[in-house]
Amino acid sequence: MRTLLVAGVVILAALGSPTPAQDARARFLAQCRADTLAQWPEAGRVDEACAERWPSVARSNPLVDILLSPFADNARAPAAAGELRDRAALVRWGSPTSQGMEGRFGGLDVRIPAAAPLRLVVGWGAVGEPVPYEVVDALRLRGASVDLIGCYDYGATESNSVYRVAAPGHSPFAMTLYRREAPTASANSFLTVTAGVDGRIPTLDSLRRDEPDADWKTRCA
Repeated sequence: MRTLLVAGVVILAALGSPTPAQDARARFLAQCRADTLAQWPEAGRVDEACAERWPSVARSNPLVDILLSPFADNARAPAAAGELRDRAALVRWGSPTSQGMEGRFGGLDVRIPAAAPLRLVVGWGAVGEPVPYEVVDALRLRGASVDLIGCYDYGATESNSVYRVAAPGHSPFAMTLYRREAPTASANSFLTVTAGVDGRIPTLDSLRRDEPDADWKTRCA
């Protein structure tokens, strides 16, 4: 009888313990709610909106793995494209060309452009589909600080944002995120995420100097 009671307690405890995925989802929903209400206190349907975003956050994990790969173990920045390619081992790379290196991971295009500065570019595109990734949220769920340096937008469907990313156990880096949601069913959606690998992290002033025609801000739609 004692053996059966102990076994029952163990089973109940196991059933009552959240899985890592359930724990991650719960943490995201709580943080999403807090962040949303901090920016827009009168926002409605906050819990529903955050729950709708969760699949895109979970789907972003492989993309985040690729972005973080050059900076693991607080390593020094890669000195050349070949070294950067070797660190991004999840990617299926093709042969180098005069334009740089190109590879694939699932539905993602990955590039290391030949032109300076050294950088890793991850892209996705489709016709008439919503962007299926939430990279910033996925990074924050990993414990990374993702701080917006500056952004500019074209209404509610297109924006370009630059962040400083510092993930636990990884060297900090600059991340540029260009996002365009298709305004119509026949239009294109794009997501392009660029990790700067040269160790330089811009400031809002330097962004404005480099692109003086852009309306750089510290908050976008």
